[in-house]
Amino acid sequence: MPRKSIAVVVAMRRELEPMLAGVRGHRANGVEFFELQHAVVAIGGIGRNAARQAAEAVVKRFEPTALISAGIAGALKATLRVGDVVEGSEIVDAESGARFKVTGGKSVIVTVSSVSGSKEKRLLADRYDADVVDMESAAVVEVAQEHGIECKAIKAISDELDFVMPPVAGFVDANGKFETARFAAYVAMRPKWWSAVRHLNANSRTASVNLSHAVGHLIKSHVNNSQEEKVPRA
Repeated sequence: MPRKSIAVVVAMRRELEPMLAGVRGHRANGVEFFELQHAVVAIGGIGRNAARQAAEAVVKRFEPTALISAGIAGALKATLRVGDVVEGSEIVDAESGARFKVTGGKSVIVTVSSVSGSKEKRLLADRYDADVVDMESAAVVEVAQEHGIECKAIKAISDELDFVMPPVAGFVDANGKFETARFAAYVAMRPKWWSAVRHLNANSRTASVNLSHAVGHLIKSHVNNSQEEKVPRA
């Protein structure tokens, strides 16, 4: 298996769909891998356990020098809008209270076990002085630190602070896979969620496009920096 200098861990393919369009993946041990020229994308599923499994698998198979936790996420600050891209400086695990430093950004990302409503978002923002909420970053940075490699976290906003989130968390199975058909059947019988789901889908597409562009830039920068470090100095 060829080495890749950088590995990107994401919960679902659609979060990086523009980047992965036309790229054929392969699956091993519950993780789907998409190999790019200088990087590999590992898709493991939603939540801490799935993210940890994907991060551990991609480190073992491809021996990267850096991990990126990427994905779409929720805003905890009113200034963040749909499609905004945020890079983390610190990751907080709300479950354990642990805090992890990451490179390259200025924002605090808090990792939780389920998607929060606007009231819960404000509580998270106040408690952790956080900007963004997600469900995977803490697990990815833990794996990076265990292996002594660099870690970055980059997120694109799909739901703003006051967005009323449909009950998507209840449709994630034990392996971190989103049960699309079951969720669609649930929503079909509940018109009150139709508008929110339409907006979330549109927002997620916007976030995916911007996230793919930003992750591509990070990969390019990492590769260029690595090549510069290998050039002998006169």
